[in-house]
Amino acid sequence: MVLISTTMVIILGFLAHWLFLQWKNLRAPPCIKSWIPWLGAAYEMGKAPLEFIEKARIKYGPIFTVFTLGTRMTFVTEEEGINIFLKSKELSFEQAVQSVVSHTATVPKNVFLTLHDKLYVAMKGKIGNLSIHQFTDLFTEGIHEQLKNLGTHGSRDLNKLVRHILYPVTVNIIFKRGLFPTNEMDIREFQQHFQTYDEGFESGSQIPEYFLRNWSESKKWFLAFFEKNILEIKNYKSGKDHSMTVIQTVFDTIKMATNEKICPNYGLLLLWASLANAVPVAFWTLVFVLSHPNIHKSIMEGISSVFGTPGKDKIKISEDDLKKLFLIKWCILETIRLRAPGVITRKVMNPVKIL
Repeated sequence: MVLISTTMVIILGFLAHWLFLQWKNLRAPPCIKSWIPWLGAAYEMGKAPLEFIEKARIKYGPIFTVFTLGTRMTFVTEEEGINIFLKSKELSFEQAVQSVVSHTATVPKNVFLTLHDKLYVAMKGKIGNLSIHQFTDLFTEGIHEQLKNLGTHGSRDLNKLVRHILYPVTVNIIFKRGLFPTNEMDIREFQQHFQTYDEGFESGSQIPEYFLRNWSESKKWFLAFFEKNILEIKNYKSGKDHSMTVIQTVFDTIKMATNEKICPNYGLLLLWASLANAVPVAFWTLVFVLSHPNIHKSIMEGISSVFGTPGKDKIKISEDDLKKLFLIKWCILETIRLRAPGVITRKVMNPVKIL
């Protein structure tokens, strides 16, 4: 009798739990998953993410959840409810990106949460709209140096050409002049490791590192690279006014708030953030312009009207000059819009009702 009673209690307990979950699921958005535990819809979504999301939006409505790689991702695809999504205290951006930073750059959770707001303020002051003009001369000079060695004629894969020009210019401005290698073999090694790290970044942010051997090796290579050059980067004096570089601003913030041993890890994050954005946007902007002869012609006419006819003299670019070339700015903004639709990430800390 006691055994039967105990069994009935257990059965009723499981039944109550199941009914509670069913009731809870009725209040939750539709969930897309598969019969495979942990993996979920990763395979289908990974083949064509944007197409997958659009089909899900049409089928399930503006809000739906995708279970993939052990994570539940709820998408809010329409304007309705976006204010709650952006302003709710139950949703956190810092918590959403923390695990990504931890996996891709080995930054401990407590360190990231301590530094996040401080680094945001520091970076906004260093490269915000009011101060970005200070990099114009450095960037122009760097571009001239790279173009000088190319000559006026030739053929090369456009993507490789953009990398060849922007990698050294970006690294030498943000980190330290001369940090980017000059030896051909070292350049190829740097580019190959970054390409491997960049292409595997999304996978590395979710999948255990020991499953991604090549990506893990490239990550360790860059951490060792920054560890080796950390003192030179910190002591570097840039320009005539010896102003701090972008990475020195980051390191200075880290020094005041936490352990400096984490500096190479943030060096890797800044490297990825700068190169992974600058190169694709520049490449696709050029593709867009070159594939539309009328736009290309208008841009060249605009450049000639501002800087004069092409010659051997170096072009000096000011902020006022750039404001006159509004068509170039429009092409860049259009490229950003077409290349990657904006995604705003938040982590749900407590249940929140969007609609």
